[in-house]
Parts: sequence; C-alpha cells; structure tokens
Amino acid sequence: LVRVDERRAVQWTILITGPEDTPYDCGAFLFDAFFPSSYPTSAPLVKFRTTGGGRVRFNPNLYKDGKVCLSLLGTWSGAKGETWDAASSTMLQVIVSIQSLILCAQPYFNEPGYERTIGTPEGDRQSSQYNAAIREHALRCAMIDQLKKPPAPFAEAIRAHF
Repeated sequence: LVRVDERRAVQWTILITGPEDTPYDCGAFLFDAFFPSSYPTSAPLVKFRTTGGGRVRFNPNLYKDGKVCLSLLGTWSGAKGETWDAASSTMLQVIVSIQSLILCAQPYFNEPGYERTIGTPEGDRQSSQYNAAIREHALRCAMIDQLKKPPAPFAEAIRAHF
C-alpha cells in the first residue's frame, strides 16, 4: 500500500506486508520514500521505519537507523543491471525488491559472506536461530505495535489486515 503526501507529492509512505513462509509473515512494515529533484535520473531515497524505536535490525539489509541497503537504491554495490537505471527503473521495482529480496525466507544469508554456508548444517542452524529472533521482533514491532498504534495513513488497512 502506498500513501502520497497531499502537500508534497515527492514524499510517500509505503506499507509492505511480510510474505508468507518467511519470518516476516503477516507483519506490517513501514517505509518512507522521498523523490529528490534529480529523480528519475537518481534513485529515490528510502527509509525503513519499523525499527522498534531504533532497537531492531530486521535484516542485514535493514539497519536500526532506517537505512535500506539495496543496490537498486545505490546503498549497496551491485552487479551491472542491479543498479538504478533512469530509463527503466521504477518505484514499483524498489517495492518488489524489498518484499522479495529483503523480506525473504532466509534473511541470515543476506549478510555478505554468509551465502557460502547455505545448505550446510552450520548455516542451517544459524539461519534457523536468526529467523526465530526476527520472527519474535516481527510479532512485537510489525504486528502488536502496529495494532496498538497504527500509523495514521494506514490505520484502517492495518486493522483490516489483522
């Protein structure tokens, strides 16, 4: 869901629900997007807001301070074709990338270097422990906290979601 600031069309608030079969499942995750004057030549600026008041890092690509690490946004180095392209990149692409690449089933492996342990007993154990912690944070911050104090532009949608 997207809400555009009526006074400033360059400011969006985005609600992404956690995909099924992930530690984020059913959670309501908030992001702010700002489109600088250089847009679409440069990528929008995106900030993650569901951080438990700056206490929770939900993913190696989602920082406690709200930074969203994604090559499409220019906040992470990516291979050619993964970075922002003024001719073809869109905000929809950013939202889908967050939902599919970041809010994924095994976020532990988003940490650089950890992908080498995919399919190993140690990697499976670490990923399972990481998912359990993320699920607990998602229940508290992206479900219970959202129900207790839903963000104004999405209050009705959050109540309906849960």
